[in-house]
Amino acid sequence: MMSRFFGSRRPTAVSRWPLFAIFLLLPAFISLFFARMAFSNLILARGDTFLYFYPYWAAAADALRNGRLPLWNPDLFMGAPLLANSQVGFFYPLNWPLWLLLDPPYAVKASILLHLFIGGWGAYMAGRRALALDTTAAMVTAVLFTLGGYVTAQVEHVNQLQGLAWLPWLLAALATYTRAPDSRSYRKLAQTTAVFALLFALQLLAGHSQTTFISGVAVLLWWVGDALSMRRHGGFGKPVRSVVMLALGASLALLLTAVQLLPTLELTQLSSREGGLAVNEVLSFSLHPLLLARTLLPGYGQALFSEYTAFLPLTALLLAWLGAWQWRQRQGALPALLLALAGLLLALGLFNPLNWLLARLPGFNLFRVPARWLLLYALGISLLAGLGWQLALEWWRQQGEGARRPLRFGLFLLLGLLLWAIASNILATWFPTGPEAPYEAPTRLTLALWLAELLLAYGWLHGRRAPWLLLGVATAALFAASRAQPYNNLTTPEAYFDLRPPVARLLAANEDRLSVVGERLSVTPNDGRFLSLSNTFFDPGDQAEIDAIYADQLDAAARYDYTVALKQKEIIAPNLSLAYGLAAVDGFDGGILPPRLYSQMMTLLLPDGVETRDGRLREYLPAVPAARWLDLFNTRFLITDKTGDEWRAAGPGRDFSLFFDRQHPLTLAAGERLPVGYVPKLAATAVYVISSGAPGDLIATTQNSAAWSLSPQRVDVDLLRYAFPTGEDTPIALAALALQADTAVWEVQAMTLVNEQDGVFLSLVPGQYRLIHSGDVKIYENLDALPRAFLVADWQWQPDMAAALAVMRQPEFEPATTAIIVGSPTQDALPMPTREPFRGKATILAYAPEAVTVATQSDVPALLLLTDAFYPGWETAVDGTPAPLLQVDGLFRGVFVAAGRHEVTFVYRPVSVRVGWWLTGLGTAVWLALFTLATSVYPADYWGSGLQPTRLSPNFDRQPG
Repeated sequence: MMSRFFGSRRPTAVSRWPLFAIFLLLPAFISLFFARMAFSNLILARGDTFLYFYPYWAAAADALRNGRLPLWNPDLFMGAPLLANSQVGFFYPLNWPLWLLLDPPYAVKASILLHLFIGGWGAYMAGRRALALDTTAAMVTAVLFTLGGYVTAQVEHVNQLQGLAWLPWLLAALATYTRAPDSRSYRKLAQTTAVFALLFALQLLAGHSQTTFISGVAVLLWWVGDALSMRRHGGFGKPVRSVVMLALGASLALLLTAVQLLPTLELTQLSSREGGLAVNEVLSFSLHPLLLARTLLPGYGQALFSEYTAFLPLTALLLAWLGAWQWRQRQGALPALLLALAGLLLALGLFNPLNWLLARLPGFNLFRVPARWLLLYALGISLLAGLGWQLALEWWRQQGEGARRPLRFGLFLLLGLLLWAIASNILATWFPTGPEAPYEAPTRLTLALWLAELLLAYGWLHGRRAPWLLLGVATAALFAASRAQPYNNLTTPEAYFDLRPPVARLLAANEDRLSVVGERLSVTPNDGRFLSLSNTFFDPGDQAEIDAIYADQLDAAARYDYTVALKQKEIIAPNLSLAYGLAAVDGFDGGILPPRLYSQMMTLLLPDGVETRDGRLREYLPAVPAARWLDLFNTRFLITDKTGDEWRAAGPGRDFSLFFDRQHPLTLAAGERLPVGYVPKLAATAVYVISSGAPGDLIATTQNSAAWSLSPQRVDVDLLRYAFPTGEDTPIALAALALQADTAVWEVQAMTLVNEQDGVFLSLVPGQYRLIHSGDVKIYENLDALPRAFLVADWQWQPDMAAALAVMRQPEFEPATTAIIVGSPTQDALPMPTREPFRGKATILAYAPEAVTVATQSDVPALLLLTDAFYPGWETAVDGTPAPLLQVDGLFRGVFVAAGRHEVTFVYRPVSVRVGWWLTGLGTAVWLALFTLATSVYPADYWGSGLQPTRLSPNFDRQPG
């Protein structure tokens, strides 16, 4: 149907050139620019590509290969919807073959190349249909759009690229309808509606909501510009009729994608970003005016922050000016000009007063990064440049004189942009451009190349020479400038596939519960979650080996990206756990995750007044959080780095140094005692402690049950030595150790157990932690972590989340024995809580993302607490009988069980997905009916007739306006 709609023909001598241009020439250009990506095994290993799309695509591909609909994700945020997160793009059909056939890094590469072609083809069709460009001019538009600075800078945001690739197709569909000779026909309306609905549905399913919103505004702007243009020529009725087509097409697209949109809408309402963002967040990452020249002009060897990149060759900008000059004479020029101007103005964000109003309006207030409006500029300018090329070619053929005036205006405009680049270098001293893009002045080489290209293009066009040489100049300039784009920063595939020691250690710690699910390792939830607190401010221990192996294979930038990727895997950065089947406490998302309940719950861990909006915890935690919250969250493992640790001399007369692990500082109140959870069986003679405040005592118990109270000896201002009474010549192993504060506060930073006879030592960790791995990072096991499912017999009700968190913050709240239920009792025969000791046990029998089975046994009525996130759609049953699901301890699921033995099931059956399937089925039936009607009426070449590009006789002497 697409070929019928957009006017394909049998391959005659005339029509073979368009086919050659689309299917051979455009892929050749893409292959030239993306040669390293297309023809090597190197991969992208940075930013969102590495930390977001690879893990999510791995999880989605695993579900697809196993025939499972991935409704739920238990590995991030202590449980969250997966399908409802539209950025995964699970229902986007072009993802499926890539997920089935390729590993995530190669699937992403293939998707990038495929959607560059789709976007270029769409820009070609938009040029042909909207501006009646000939094949060569439309190819100019296609190459400039798909290989220009804006689109190629976004390839690392793969779902954004997937979405924007369909924008020019939407404009092509709209223009085809408004240019059609029989747009009054209901059958023509049905055909166009079906095509527009399919295109819009594909963009919606790609999953980048901001791109969809920007595309909607683009279609609106195009319609306004087209309506104004047609009104000048007495054809206002067609834009009016096109409103009906757009409304019907958009409505049908919403029906087609309801299975994705309804769960996403539900998640949006429960998101931490529900209700929109604050104005300062909406306007973050605005294009600074001082960066305007760097944004719009090619930078040779100079990279700019990718969100601010939208360069095109100066030749293209001069041609675009020629096209814009015809905004009153040529239909399609005005809408393209509106796109370019609107995109540029909206991208300025906080520097444009209009945006301060828009940032408060629904839709606009949902998204950050105003610079992404440069998409409209990129497409509008590319269309105008194609039109300018066609006009220049016709002017050369006719040897006319009229184009010199607009050429002079264009020359002065671009010279002014060059001068602004020089002036910005001075002004940036007083007006900084922001930490993400500190101002970097264009080099002398860049300035010289700008000026040379501009003068060459102007002189060539002004001299009425054949403009074909300018295509080569523009292509060379675009290619040279694009060498600094992020898509060239590829590195070895080992950056993704290499298994680093911390991941291997966590998997090994759970090897008795390890299983294979599909093609991924999976760990049962009894193994507990992990929380990574480590930064990447360290060098990998195998860095020298890496440099030696890859010195002749990778350049310095690629080795740097490889090193950074390895460090991200060392600390198991947020979302990477999805690739290994490990459950994390936190995660990372810049969209509608995490859920609001998660963000509220994490305020228990974070400093006062701090809230995580993107789910990450590491950036906000100055130290290891309070143990009771880690215990409640089923946090069995902690990952920290060594950058804050310290080596200290053992003191006078001792020729060795001691290592102190400073990741677990704590403060003991007067008289408080805190045991050391794990004491290694090292025969030692003393314990060294780094502390401040009034030093307390150490209470030690030996393997033969002897008990000692050890007093401190000061070695340094903050270093204390607690010597064993057996003396330095008789090392002895301890069975237990505890810190005992005296009558004042005692702040303990680190402890080390030492055999002073031979200088051997082992670090001690205050509290219930055991060091199980020490490499580039350290992994501690939390010995007191509560199981994923457990029983309590004491609970209380609180009316809302705020009240529940207030009670949980009280010092006396103990999550292992007491639960807080959010809501009000709704049953008459609820069990009564008790604080008396009881015998009870909960055992997870089966655990899958969307279904959990737990066996319980207790001698009193109890509350079963499953520390997976509470969310609408979860249903529970006790011994097969439906039971109310409770929101417990703020974030988690719970259900009452009577005394005795029971089997409890938790199943995720969201109504939004079920209703979405029905609506998508309805939409599919309607679409198929329209498709059948359209294909049974029109011949294959209908849309090609009557819309052929015509030779132009441009009247450049007529001044615009």
